Amino acid sequence: MSDKPKTARSYRGSIIDDNAVISLNIKWLGQILLLVAGIVYGYWRIESRLVALEDKVTLADEQIGDLLSKHIVEERAQRQELAEKVAFYEKEFNINPLSWGKKKRSK
Repeated sequence: MSDKPKTARSYRGSIIDDNAVISLNIKWLGQILLLVAGIVYGYWRIESRLVALEDKVTLADEQIGDLLSKHIVEERAQRQELAEKVAFYEKEFNINPLSWGKKKRSK
């Protein structure tokens, strides 16, 4: 029997140099592959979430633009209506006591 203790199976590569030997543990190789697969999967999930969020932001920007233009039109109509009311009140009701004796000019 050999005096060597039983260890994990490894693949022993060819000799590169006189003193260098590549030894790669199969268990480590599996763990490295799982780690790389986990990192790639995590990156893919983050990337897909970012794309979905960018699409939602684009849609929200379009909706905000539509609502903003709608409110601008409504505000212009309200301002026009208020301007007409103010013009009417300025024409009809003169609260300046110094001009009460003057005749109104027809425009």
